[in-house]
Amino acid sequence: MFKDKIYDKLTPETRQIIEDFKEEALRKIVYTSFDGDDMHHMLAICEQVLNNQMIALNPEMALGYYISTETLGGQKINVMTDCLTLTIFSDKLWVYGRTDTLLSEGIMAEIFLWSQIKNKRAFFIPNIYGNEKVEMNYLEVKEWLQQMTDERFRNDIFTNLLNPYKTKKHETVYIGANFANYKHIDWARVQAYKEGLCPISPQNILSYFLYHKLEDNEVQYLKDRLTLLSKCDIYWLCIDSTNLLAELNKLDQFTLAELYMLNTVYTSKKVKVVDWGEIKVPKYDKTRMWALTQKEQDEILGSDWPIEFRK
Repeated sequence: MFKDKIYDKLTPETRQIIEDFKEEALRKIVYTSFDGDDMHHMLAICEQVLNNQMIALNPEMALGYYISTETLGGQKINVMTDCLTLTIFSDKLWVYGRTDTLLSEGIMAEIFLWSQIKNKRAFFIPNIYGNEKVEMNYLEVKEWLQQMTDERFRNDIFTNLLNPYKTKKHETVYIGANFANYKHIDWARVQAYKEGLCPISPQNILSYFLYHKLEDNEVQYLKDRLTLLSKCDIYWLCIDSTNLLAELNKLDQFTLAELYMLNTVYTSKKVKVVDWGEIKVPKYDKTRMWALTQKEQDEILGSDWPIEFRK
């Protein structure tokens, strides 16, 4: 069985990172609540959190504004449901906005839910590139919400979004995939939306570019991936099952570490193999001819292909 060989495939460095991770307290996950008009500042927001030794969970990076909105039928309530799930998934709330004005309805909804469910303090950051943080304890957050909103606004938020949200179960799915398949992750995120799941995609959430700036970049990157994994309900291994053994043998150390933890520590999590072809990634879709050359078709897909290569 492949799972019996996972440990042997881990490098000594990866094994040590895993052992250290198991002995350490989990790093805190920070939900970065921000207005979509500030989307061009996303990496700056994430870098700010990372520099404070925590994990940034930015809704746009996690969900993808276009694919979530389009897949969920253009319904803002459906899109906001996943934002709320990420809010509750997190340990801390950083709100990018001023405290002397009413913020966007999406941000306000996240703060309302946070104040009701988490009962924790929140930080307001009026300037993304500044050092100022306004801290409010949970009582101050509740008082601020009352001051900034009128009864009609609150009724709309709760009736249309928060009350229905709280009546249902919202599961998260961790999207595991070889780094070489990062380009296909959006197909997996779309499939998650179709199944009513909130995607946790480490390749999207954790900017490899930002981690690469750190002195211990590979170490911290893997630990933060495992932290996200520890909090998810479901794990999907997205892979080409047509050539399963060959694909398993090509997995990167990050994905192998995840599989090792799932087989030794997080054994109660639901695990599912998701085939790239079944979720209609063109490269692996057996109803299509994607390759331009016979060589690429043979290398990627092998001989087990129902369509004869174009002449």
